[in-house]
Amino acid sequence: MTYAIGVDIGGTFTDCVAVDSAGTVVQSKALSTHATSPVEGVLAGLQLLAEAEGLSLEALLQQTEQFGHGTTIGTNLVVERLGAKVGLIATQGHGDALLMMRGRGRTAGVPADQLLNVRDTDKPAPLVPREHVAEVVERVVNDGSVLVPLDEEQARSALRALLDQDVEAIAVALMWSFRNPAHERRIRELVHEIRPDMYVSLSSDIAPRIGEYERTVATVINSYVGPRSSRYLRQLEADLAERGLTVPAFIMQSNGGVVPVASAAETPVKTIGSGPVGGLAGTAALAARLGHRNVIATDMGGTSFEVGLLIDGAPLLASEQVIEQYTYRLPQLDVRSIACGGGSIAQVDHISRGLRVGPESAGSNPGPACYGLGTLPTVTDADVVLGLIDPDQFLGGKMKLDRAAAEAAVGRLADALGAGLEETAAGILKVNSFAAATLIRQRTLEQGLDPRDFMIYAFGGAGPVHAFAFAHELGAQGVLVPLGNGASTLSAFGIAVTEAKQIFEEECSIVAPFDVQAVRAVTERLEGTALQTMVDAGFAPEDIRMDRTALTRYATQYLQELPIPLPAGDVSETVVAELGGKFSAEYSRLYGSTALSAFHTVEIFSVRVIATAVRHGQAIESTAHEPTTESSHDPDNDRQVFWPDEGRWITTGVYLSPPPVGVVIHGPAVVQLPHTTISVPPGQSLETDTAGNCALFARKDLSA
Repeated sequence: MTYAIGVDIGGTFTDCVAVDSAGTVVQSKALSTHATSPVEGVLAGLQLLAEAEGLSLEALLQQTEQFGHGTTIGTNLVVERLGAKVGLIATQGHGDALLMMRGRGRTAGVPADQLLNVRDTDKPAPLVPREHVAEVVERVVNDGSVLVPLDEEQARSALRALLDQDVEAIAVALMWSFRNPAHERRIRELVHEIRPDMYVSLSSDIAPRIGEYERTVATVINSYVGPRSSRYLRQLEADLAERGLTVPAFIMQSNGGVVPVASAAETPVKTIGSGPVGGLAGTAALAARLGHRNVIATDMGGTSFEVGLLIDGAPLLASEQVIEQYTYRLPQLDVRSIACGGGSIAQVDHISRGLRVGPESAGSNPGPACYGLGTLPTVTDADVVLGLIDPDQFLGGKMKLDRAAAEAAVGRLADALGAGLEETAAGILKVNSFAAATLIRQRTLEQGLDPRDFMIYAFGGAGPVHAFAFAHELGAQGVLVPLGNGASTLSAFGIAVTEAKQIFEEECSIVAPFDVQAVRAVTERLEGTALQTMVDAGFAPEDIRMDRTALTRYATQYLQELPIPLPAGDVSETVVAELGGKFSAEYSRLYGSTALSAFHTVEIFSVRVIATAVRHGQAIESTAHEPTTESSHDPDNDRQVFWPDEGRWITTGVYLSPPPVGVVIHGPAVVQLPHTTISVPPGQSLETDTAGNCALFARKDLSA
C-alpha cells in the first residue's frame, strides 16, 4: 500500500489526509502549534493518521509516494509583523514608492463598511522603514534598453551602508527590470560578494509585471517572509526525512499547484493564502468526477470563511492580492476570505449595542470557552448551547467540550443584550451565517452570476454544521458536503491530490490587429522557460502540460484584464485572428454589448503559461460506498436541538454515520461524524452518493 499525503495548517487545527493506492481517504486533526513550532502540530497529526492506518509514523512515511503541505507561516509573519528586517534597493529617485503606495493605499483590503471612516483608516505600518531603503544609479527604460548603466561603485557603497544596519534580507526592485533584469542580477552578485548568505529577492523573478508599486510590494514581502519561511520548510523536510519520508516534500502555492521545497523557499510569497486554495483544489478534483461544472466552494474553519468559484469546471484565477493593505500582483486562485468561523467571538457592538460576531477569533489558544481555556463566547459555543454539537463526541470523542463553560460564556453575552440564552445563541448563528451569505453574494450576484445556478460545496470543520443556515439565507436548494467526514479536511485532501504547477508570465504590448509573429515569439519563449524550469525540478518532459492564455484589455485601460485562452498547438494566423472576436464576446458577457468601444484598440499586454506536471498516482475511489438494499436508516439516538429558524427546542434524530447510498434521512437530524457534524434542519433531507459525499437539499416530499 502506498499513500499520497496532504497537510494543511489552519488557525485552529492542523489537518492531515492520506489517499491510499486503492483510493480510500483517511483523515486526522490535531491542534495547530503556532505558539511553539508548527512542525509539532504537523507531526502530531501525522501520528494520528498513522494510527488510523494501524502503522507507525515511520512506516506511513516510508510508504508515502507524494507529500504535500500547505503552510500559513508566510501569512502569519506579515499579519503579526514578525518577518525579517528587509533592506530595499530601488532606482535613484524611486526609493519612496513603497511608502507612497497607490491612492487607495489607506483603504486597500478594508471592509466596505469602513471605507468612509476616515478617522479609523490609514496607511499600514511600513514593511521597510525609509532608513532601510537604498537608491542606486541606473536606469532601464520601457523597451528594456539601458539608458543609464549601473554604477557599481556607488551600488557597493550603498549596499555596505545598508548591510551595516543588520538587515536580514534584501529586496531589489528597479524600474522596468522585468524588461531587462541585468542590473537586478548584478546587484544580487554584489550583495553576495559582501554577504554570501544573504537572502535576496529580485522583482524580475518574483513579479515580472508592470506596476512599480505592486512589483515592489511582492518583492519586499518575499524577502520579509523568506528567511523564516525557508528555515521552517527545510526543517520540516529534514524532520520528515529523519522519520522515514523518502520522497521530496512539496509545498502548496496560492496558484493551486505544489512545488518542491527548494522552489517554495525561493518564492515563499507564492505560498501566502495556500491553505484556503487547497480547499478549492480539492473541490475541483471532486467536481470533475461528479460532473459539477459551476460550484461555490465554501470553507468554514475555526478562524475564517473562504469562498472560491468554479466556472465551467475551472477555478477562477485572480492577478491581484491584498494582505495587510499591501497590494501585489501574482496569479493565484481567486479565494476571498472573511473572519467568520467557529472560533469567531460574539460580543456587543460598542456603537449599535447590538450583537456582533467577529472579526476577532479565539483561535486554538485559548480557543472557544467550551475548549476549557477561553472565556469569551464564540460560534462553536453557540453550537454547543443549541445542541448542534455534542460536547462528549467532539472529534470523535477525543476532545471533550465543556457545556457549562459554553453556557456561561453565552449567558454573560445574553445578560448584556437583555436576551435569553437560546435566543442569543441562535442570534450568533444567524449573524455569522448572514456574513457568510454576504460574501457569497459578493462573489456571485455582484458579478452577474446567480447562486441558484451553482452547487454549494460546504467544507471545513464548521462548514457542514452551518451550511443549512447560509444556504437558506441565499435561497439555494442544494448543498454538497464533500467526502462526508472528510469535509473538515478538504483543504488537506486538495493538497494531497493536486498536481505540481508553476505559472509564467511575460509582459508585452501587442495591439490589434495582432502580429502573429510577435504573439508566437512571446508564447514560445515562455513555454521554453516553463519546460526547462519543470524539467530542472525533476519532472519528465512528456508529463508536462502547457496551458496558454493571452491577457487582454482595451489599450491604456489599466484596471481591466480579460484572460482569453490560446489553444494548444501552433500559434497560427487563424488562432491570433480569432482573439479580437473572443475579446469582444467576453467583454459583452461581463459588461453588456453597449460597453464595447469602437474607438479603442484591443491590446495583449501579457501572455501567461501554466505548466502542470500530470500525476500518475492515487485517485479518488468512485465506488467507495455501494448502494444498499435497505429502505431506511434509523437514528442511533436523539436529543433536543434548538433550531434557530424554528425558535424552539425540537427532538432531533442523531446519526453516527451518513445514510447508506440510496437511503434518504429527513430533518430535523444531526449526523455526528468524527471530524464534523452535518446539520439537517426541519424541512430538509440528506443522502449519500457512491463517493461518500453527502447532499443536503430541501425536502422533496413536503406535500406528503
